[in-house]
Amino acid sequence: MKQNHEAQIHYTVSFIGGFLGIFPIVNAAHFLGSAQTSNLIDIVLGALNGEGNTVFLHAFGAFLYAFAVFLVTFIPKHSKANVKILAMLVDVSAGVAMWLFPTEKKLPLTVYLYPTFFAMAFQWCAFKGAYGFSSSTIFSSNNFRQFISSLTEIFFNGDKSFSLKAKFFGITLLCFHLGLTLSWLSWHFFGNAGFLFVILPCAAVICYGKKTKAL
Repeated sequence: MKQNHEAQIHYTVSFIGGFLGIFPIVNAAHFLGSAQTSNLIDIVLGALNGEGNTVFLHAFGAFLYAFAVFLVTFIPKHSKANVKILAMLVDVSAGVAMWLFPTEKKLPLTVYLYPTFFAMAFQWCAFKGAYGFSSSTIFSSNNFRQFISSLTEIFFNGDKSFSLKAKFFGITLLCFHLGLTLSWLSWHFFGNAGFLFVILPCAAVICYGKKTKAL
């Protein structure tokens, strides 16, 4: 039963990952800020091209991402704070920051990635999966791979033991993209204020987690 509760929380957090992850895409940066690969590449390219300002902006983004990872790793060993609850509070703070961002696009495009860099890294490290499966709540590459490989095992290799795995990763993908879709609709009708709606699923995770003792 506890594993089911943890999975339900994971699905909701994946929804939040999709909901907040779209912010830099619909605003100015036009690419996902939940991973660091592109950002780290841009640091190298900026250095090779002698673009000091570009290097600084992307390096600071990498620092925010790294600092979030550091905090989630450090806090549990030096305090009694619950990093999963903290992650939800960080996500709410990110939603507020996204609401307050200027819509005139006068800031460097990289700056629009900063709230996502910090919040999604924090969330990713705090929520690592369920049922013994490692699963990201902030991007879909590995979740998609695991889903497809599980379906292949079930329907082409005749191994029904992968049914739970296929269900878990399939629902995770569904929830992430449902969050992305509803976030786009909120942004479309309410502008950046639409990201404030992230308060609702974050509050639901905290309340449900405390009620079921799954956090």
